[in-house]
Amino acid sequence: MNKNISEQQFKDLMRSSKNISVTGFRWSGTPQLLLRLTREIFDEKKEPNNVSIIFTSSPTDPGIDYLAHPKLLSCSFGSYYGSIPKIRNLVQNNLIKGYSLPQGQISLLFREIARGGPGIISKVGLNTYVDPDVSGGKLNRITIKDVVKKIIIDNEEYLLYKPFNIDTALIRGTIADKHGNISMKNEPIKTEFLSMAQATKTLKGKVYVQVCEENSEVLSPTEIDLPSHLVDGYLVTKNPENDHRQTNKFFLHDDFLSRNNQNKELDHINDPNYKKIIAKNTLRYISSNLKIVIGQGIPELVGVFLRKNNKLFKNFITFMESGVIGGIPERRPDFGVAFGPSSFLTQDNQFVGFNGGHMDVAILSFVEFDKFGNVNVSILGNDYYGCGGYIDICHSVETILFVGSFTARGLQVETIDNKIDIQKEGTIFKAVKNVKEITFSPISNNKNKKIFIITERCIFSVENNKIILKEVYDGIDIQKDVLDKMEFIPEIDDKIIIN
Repeated sequence: MNKNISEQQFKDLMRSSKNISVTGFRWSGTPQLLLRLTREIFDEKKEPNNVSIIFTSSPTDPGIDYLAHPKLLSCSFGSYYGSIPKIRNLVQNNLIKGYSLPQGQISLLFREIARGGPGIISKVGLNTYVDPDVSGGKLNRITIKDVVKKIIIDNEEYLLYKPFNIDTALIRGTIADKHGNISMKNEPIKTEFLSMAQATKTLKGKVYVQVCEENSEVLSPTEIDLPSHLVDGYLVTKNPENDHRQTNKFFLHDDFLSRNNQNKELDHINDPNYKKIIAKNTLRYISSNLKIVIGQGIPELVGVFLRKNNKLFKNFITFMESGVIGGIPERRPDFGVAFGPSSFLTQDNQFVGFNGGHMDVAILSFVEFDKFGNVNVSILGNDYYGCGGYIDICHSVETILFVGSFTARGLQVETIDNKIDIQKEGTIFKAVKNVKEITFSPISNNKNKKIFIITERCIFSVENNKIILKEVYDGIDIQKDVLDKMEFIPEIDDKIIIN
């Protein structure tokens, strides 16, 4: 059976879709062509319409922003909205319904749907904004339906993430053979394509795959990542440089797929000095032989410094929520891939390890923190970004290093004679009485978790739901530069002397 379909055939097939799931982590794994064609048929025929979109991370640039129209979309289920501004604006303006749920729970929910289960039962998300006692992940006033429920098992609280409907899955692969078997050979991120396809077939839906190459021969069994019985049709991109790039910056970079030596990638560091100070101080909390999760922002720079000091930090390995393991993590706008990776997992399998406590250290950014040790990373100013993999990553890891500047907007810092000099203070305080939204709560099932907040001028720990000032760097006036820039008074470690 020939499963190669034309662009017009795909458009016609998409007109009746109502619940569309999409793979993709930023550019990587995002079926740009399929999304663009879906928007084209809507513009031509006003179908499909009233669609719910389901995604784990954030298929971007433009990715699912192709679908950002209030008559095309009715609801968005995802984890991260920071890089899909058009859909974010629809949600924030109450033009469509919206949910932000933990990235790992969504990816694992595909697996649960695939096996016909009632949903994911998990402790991930308790005491955060995802908890139905807070907002249940609802993003605006028109979003009413509960998709997360609190349940009790053996006198313990859990969250039940309810399954969603899927009638169409849009997936990206590399090669299709004449039977419709798919290889992900050149995809630098493996997404959750298999569990998504299986979930869609369980719900009697259709699976369409975008590829950049068609093989006239049948692929070897060892090359097949998505078997043909899970594929209803595939399209071959006519313009892969436009529609099938590996990342935003690179159409095809072999080093995203191999273990080549990537020391040359370590030399391009143009970050502001305060970020370098934070990253270098973070290294003090890292030793050899650790499994380390790297997040976006300053954590990316920590990963670079780790590689530059690989003689000191031996045998560590980095993990990203995208499923990429090892190598030198690439930075935004291509966060999620790595130069010289050691291996890959599909995204859902990566989160199995995160949820299961396989990681030693997580290095994550923060937007603000409060006197209780809560951290917000999901609301930035007036924009809603969502949690991404943050909540999953924090859940079971042994040590969390939250890294970020102490103030924001306008901060300028230099190092003079090994002392920190605040040359221009930021105008936004990040140590607040109450965070705008709880993306991380220190109320955890892991009572032995170590939590630190590392900035360019001082370091805090979070213990027993309290903030403790542990260290102030040389050159910093504790009253003027720290305490006066906080909306609450922290506890102060006995080793710190206040002048």
